[in-house]
Amino acid sequence: MLRLSTTLSLLSLASLSPHHPRRLVRLRALAPAASSSPSARSLCLLEWGKVCRAVASFAGTAHGREATELWGVEDVSYERSRRLLQETEAAVRLLGTSGGSFDFSGLDTVTVEAAIQCVSGGSVIKGQEAMAVVSLMLFVESLQVTIRAAMRQDEESHNLLMPLTETILEAVVNKSLVKSIQDIIDDDGSVKDTASPELRRYREQVQSLESRLCQLMDRLIRNSDSEASLSEVSIVNGRCCIKVTGDKSLSFDGLLLSSGSDAGSMIEPIVAVPLNDELQGARALVARAELDALSKLTDKILLELDNIQILLQETITLDKVTARAKYSIAYDGTLPDLYLPKFEHETVNTATDWPVSATSSAQLPKKPWKVFIPNAFHPLLLQQHQENLRRIKKDVASATAEIRRRRIYGQDIAEEDQLASDLDSMKNRVSKLERNHPIPVDFMIGEETTVLVITGPNTGGKTISLKTVGLASLMAKIGLYILASEPVKIPWFDAVYADIGDEQSLTQSLSTFSGHLKQIGAIRAQSTSQSLVLLDEVGAGTNPLEGAALGMSLLESFAEAGSFLTLATTHHGELKTLKYSNDSFENACVEFDEENLKPTFRILWGIPGRSNAINIAERLGLPLDIIESARHLLGTAGAEINALIMDMEKFKQEYDEQLQQAQHYLMFIRPVRISISSI
Repeated sequence: MLRLSTTLSLLSLASLSPHHPRRLVRLRALAPAASSSPSARSLCLLEWGKVCRAVASFAGTAHGREATELWGVEDVSYERSRRLLQETEAAVRLLGTSGGSFDFSGLDTVTVEAAIQCVSGGSVIKGQEAMAVVSLMLFVESLQVTIRAAMRQDEESHNLLMPLTETILEAVVNKSLVKSIQDIIDDDGSVKDTASPELRRYREQVQSLESRLCQLMDRLIRNSDSEASLSEVSIVNGRCCIKVTGDKSLSFDGLLLSSGSDAGSMIEPIVAVPLNDELQGARALVARAELDALSKLTDKILLELDNIQILLQETITLDKVTARAKYSIAYDGTLPDLYLPKFEHETVNTATDWPVSATSSAQLPKKPWKVFIPNAFHPLLLQQHQENLRRIKKDVASATAEIRRRRIYGQDIAEEDQLASDLDSMKNRVSKLERNHPIPVDFMIGEETTVLVITGPNTGGKTISLKTVGLASLMAKIGLYILASEPVKIPWFDAVYADIGDEQSLTQSLSTFSGHLKQIGAIRAQSTSQSLVLLDEVGAGTNPLEGAALGMSLLESFAEAGSFLTLATTHHGELKTLKYSNDSFENACVEFDEENLKPTFRILWGIPGRSNAINIAERLGLPLDIIESARHLLGTAGAEINALIMDMEKFKQEYDEQLQQAQHYLMFIRPVRISISSI
């Protein structure tokens, strides 16, 4: 059964005595903006808040958006993460079968909450609040029908959906209360004439008096022979009067209600005073009759208040889950296999070998993986790309419609030519955006690896790769699909720590190097054997020799007991050698296209990065004597290492090509084997 109380619940039900109505309590998760903890700073560096806001945009209710925008990750246990992923999977299944039935945007949860607080506090409910309650109850009734239809499809759907929807299916929608509200309140929130015989009689009296007053005022204006300008009939404090703009005497006696040099004077004719008094009294009787009708309705709602609270709570919860599912579907995410590492005899055990799907774009030999995320996208880059593409396509559609409209009505040809030129330009931008799709990254980290060292040129995608892994871990932890291809395997991390970018602090008189060290020191003090640590350009910002030595020492410290997995980027070549003296280390590098002198943003696994500076300088036309001198200063050992790495890269590329070719052939061989065996 879905739990009603969680650390992120927006609403909670307080059990009070029968003489004290239950109150709806709003719980606001606090954002870690002002916190100075390494975990809070890491979330800011990873731009976790932007991802939460992107998910929140798929929520339909104000409470659902608020709860999702302020999503914390510190107190989410492994069991809770698994439950959240199961909920999201169930919501994805529901959306696939019901579609538009899960649109929460028509619900005004803020007004429903105000209605609950009003009734529980002893006040009389307003008409709009009562209609918001009706909308909630009718929506839940429709939701129950949709869910039951989806559960009847097959046993798998029933088992998948039951934990998420059991509570809302058990909720009772009081149709009698819905009818009572609809009999009394109109769609716009006003009290109907049929609410009571007294209300109908008093309203008819008001209409009669208003008609008599209008006739009287009209007669006075027509019969006036004064030079004063009697412009119009006006209402002042509910009393009918005449607006006078001249300064001449009037043909009737009256009371001055207000005056002004520009606005004129408001005069209540003496003959209208009795009718105005009677009208005020009739309106007071109408207000009292409306209040009596709303008061009786409030008593009926009070009897159902507990049930209404549950309906609101479960609707908001389902809206939050559906927002996660809609986000996961919109960006073509994959349900991850989230596992909790087990430590046996000081070695990690990831429980099972992870089978690589035959349809996966990243095919590797079967082996135990610590992290396996093929074709992983950075969620914010993918979101920005889709938003830009959607915006330009909308502009193309608008321009096309405008050209069509001008042709229909035969408007200015010159402007049409300019629009056609602009349209061609926009279409070119669409084509360019579609070609420049964000490049995914493969993450395939073996079970034995504790520290991964990534090397490569600037702007090659190293930092984005770190952020992608960090955000993927956080997304899985709160029940989001990971934006990658199937299959995905990722461990549950108790925390994600990051030192990325320039942490220079002028207020604390810290240099860039000191700022990084302070953050890394705090991370090292708080990280555990279940943490993910992301270090960008470790050892940078100081003397290269000292920076490399310090970087090596830091990474060895994290490898020994500092984290479950550490990913570090660096320009220090010495850090690449750690792999050959410590089995906990692994190397990777971002690929660089020397022909076009630009990075490909692909990660080459198991290969240390090599220096490209001298080769790039040669291709850019630097004088040959300078190039030769630089190579001489580098020495033959460095050149031989680079040549060896080049051979490794070449062998790696050939291996990938042959593997893809073999898989292509297997696709054609398998059907033949099946047919032969059947014979």
